[in-house]
Amino acid sequence: MDWKIKIPAEWADYFEDTGRLAAFADDQRHNQRLKIRTCGIMWFEKTIPIRSRTKTPMGIYTRDFARQGTGFLSSCEIYPEEQVWIVLPTFWVQLRVARARRINDQCYEIGAVLSRQHEPDSDAFVSDPYPASV
Repeated sequence: MDWKIKIPAEWADYFEDTGRLAAFADDQRHNQRLKIRTCGIMWFEKTIPIRSRTKTPMGIYTRDFARQGTGFLSSCEIYPEEQVWIVLPTFWVQLRVARARRINDQCYEIGAVLSRQHEPDSDAFVSDPYPASV
């Protein structure tokens, strides 16, 4: 698996910077976020009509987790309303992208809403684990 993400030099401590995120005065979130930095594998489940995507998995880096969503870094822009699934060492999730922010030409910060969380199992590696009836 190739992680093509180019983390900016000023984020040299990215994987060491973990723990609770500091709250700020205008924060509208209801749930606390935790910085958890690890590698994961992502597949596209549903894309927007004007953008074709590969079915090949791509590497991502997690950024933070909350009860209802997660943030992660990707080497390409992922658009709001696209749906992805991410496999991590201890579980896998289905997510709907809510926002994307370009950091550099090979690093995008993605914010996504949790659709569903799954326990670890081999279904995470099936090419289409979501039957049409779901």
